[in-house]
Amino acid sequence: MNANHAAPLNLRTIDFVTMNLYYLGLSVMWQSIGRFLLQSLTPLPHIAGRDNAEAALGAITFTGLLIATIVQPIAGSISDNFSSRFGRRRPFMFVFTLTDLVFLAGIAFAPNLAWLFIAYCLLQFSSNLAHGPYQGLLADLVPEEKRGIASGIRQFIDTSGIIVVALLVPILISGARDVASGVSLSLAVVASVLVATMLLNFALVREPARITATPARSARAFALRDWLRAAPRFAREYPDFVWLIATRLFTLGALALVSNYAQFYFQKVLFAHVADLDAQIKAAVKMQGDLLTVVVLALILFTLAGGPLSDRWGRRPLVAFGSLLAGAGAFGLMFVRNVPLIQLPFLTISDLVACGMLIGIGIGLFLSPNWAWAIDLMPREKGGQFLGLTNLATAGATVVTSLLGFVIGAMNLQQPGSGFTMMFLVATIGFVLGAVLVVKIRETSGARG
Repeated sequence: MNANHAAPLNLRTIDFVTMNLYYLGLSVMWQSIGRFLLQSLTPLPHIAGRDNAEAALGAITFTGLLIATIVQPIAGSISDNFSSRFGRRRPFMFVFTLTDLVFLAGIAFAPNLAWLFIAYCLLQFSSNLAHGPYQGLLADLVPEEKRGIASGIRQFIDTSGIIVVALLVPILISGARDVASGVSLSLAVVASVLVATMLLNFALVREPARITATPARSARAFALRDWLRAAPRFAREYPDFVWLIATRLFTLGALALVSNYAQFYFQKVLFAHVADLDAQIKAAVKMQGDLLTVVVLALILFTLAGGPLSDRWGRRPLVAFGSLLAGAGAFGLMFVRNVPLIQLPFLTISDLVACGMLIGIGIGLFLSPNWAWAIDLMPREKGGQFLGLTNLATAGATVVTSLLGFVIGAMNLQQPGSGFTMMFLVATIGFVLGAVLVVKIRETSGARG
């Protein structure tokens, strides 16, 4: 462990929980906004209108994610060299969580699309000024040999936020007098959770007042420029890792495409017969919540199983099978009508649940072996750089797929529903490519190929 970190000794499990609590607030905020609330606001007449909702969502999310990609590492770099009696990370968290509240209110009461666009972009800017420094807190406080435990707890807290959102937001929106009121209520809950988790972190986590920055951290703001210069040589030296990044880009991009636009599909295709727009959106939100809950629960179970199975059978078959399975689920969503397939005494499995299970199981089997494969392939002395590239692929996939919102919207205007058919086909192709490209990667575990 770096002496500059001055990490506390004898960390208990509860310490790992408290230092990761703010991730619950961030997860609840971004999953609510990105999976439900923007999709509920944009079809409203005073925002973008039903016909322009997909293009509006694409423009908003593309710009916001670009801001996040730029601001987050710069904010982290600035905090590396910051010092105060409250520490170097938490002052950023405190100040910019409070500014987040202003922009959350801006989204809640947006009178038009321009206002919503500006409020969302400012929220991305403000939130990432807190998020960037916060990511360094775990490295500051946790010894290297315990970071696996701390990271596992972080992942569990992150996933818990998704489940909370999938269960709670549909209830809040469907119970409100109209969609706009439901969105405002949901954002009030989001703000409460965000502030509460920040204050608990501030009260319960002891951060050293001053920590000397290391040269490697101080240079982080320039890492992207340097990496771009070195990219051709990197591709020649580490071809297996480059192909691994490609598998993540295609598979997680396909997942982002489906999760971002499925609610519009439910609204405009499955509930097209509902005349009232508010009722139409509320029904789509509920179906999106049902789908997301099934996906996440299946993902949790099979993420835990995927790593050990890949140790025994190899990374390649698990990654390929998982991506293909998720592709089958995405393809099946084109034909979903939310009708029962299997009736059990205690459970009804509909076509929606079946597709959600395929996607969740597939992504669960993909994620753990894919991450383990990345660790296998990277040089030990460059772990941070290489794992950072895998995260860049994840973010890049979401940014790229957000641009397809314009295409989906334009095709739907020409022929209703055709944009969604294209969406599911593109997602299916993405999952298949994520599976096929594994043949380019050297096997590192289990039954080696």
